[in-house]
Amino acid sequence: MINNGVKLLFLLLLVSGLSFMAWGIRDFGEPDGEVSMYDETSGETYKVKRTAMDDHFIESSQSKETSTNNAVTAIVFDYRGFDTLGEATVLFAAVTGVLVSIRHALKSRSKPKGGVKR
Repeated sequence: MINNGVKLLFLLLLVSGLSFMAWGIRDFGEPDGEVSMYDETSGETYKVKRTAMDDHFIESSQSKETSTNNAVTAIVFDYRGFDTLGEATVLFAAVTGVLVSIRHALKSRSKPKGGVKR
């Protein structure tokens, strides 16, 4: 059996290693420009930071290339297709499992316990 001192040392090494790695992560997706947006409900103009990737998604999400009606569908199903395929497979398996369980429970509840007597 491992004593508590070794466990504590391992925990401290793990926490310090993870902290060091998190501290060294480079900045990702920092916006490089500001765009003025007008809010019709409040009537105010405000500045929004956007990246070049944001502009690409906005401009090409409803093109003939993606054939989608909105930007969210284009990003989820076209730009992140493999990731979304995995998520959809897991969701389908979960829903199928729940439906099979419910169907099995309903069938076992509807059967008489002693069998059908004629």
